Amino acid sequence: MRRRKSHFGLALMLSLAAITLLSGCADNVQELPRNPAPPVIVDPPGIYDAPGGQVRAVGILDRVALEGGFWALVGVADTESAESLVVVVISNAEDMGVDLAGYRGRYVEVVGTLVGGASIRMAGPEVEARSITVIVEGDPADPVQ
Repeated sequence: MRRRKSHFGLALMLSLAAITLLSGCADNVQELPRNPAPPVIVDPPGIYDAPGGQVRAVGILDRVALEGGFWALVGVADTESAESLVVVVISNAEDMGVDLAGYRGRYVEVVGTLVGGASIRMAGPEVEARSITVIVEGDPADPVQ
């Protein structure tokens, strides 16, 4: 009979020790947000139709250092041989009245009209911009926003 009591006492002590250890671990658990923000869905770099015969160009704003330099929306090139792919050149960047340097490197949307005819830049289609809007702060490919 004494053996049973000693096993019972040992089992009781181990149970109490386990409960104490487990309750101490609960303090380190982080709660997940109850209403997480939905993921931001953006269009990939490109040119899209917009109302009123305009276009909507989406990409990363950059200053391209060709032919004296110009502002353009770029996307990531499909190959490693090129750094970026010009989506559209902003033909009226100097006339927009906006400091585009403050938007450089951001994922933006430019709304305007496509400029027809030949271009001296020969870097891609040109758009006469009416507006520029930041779509996403940071890298749109980054899943954690």
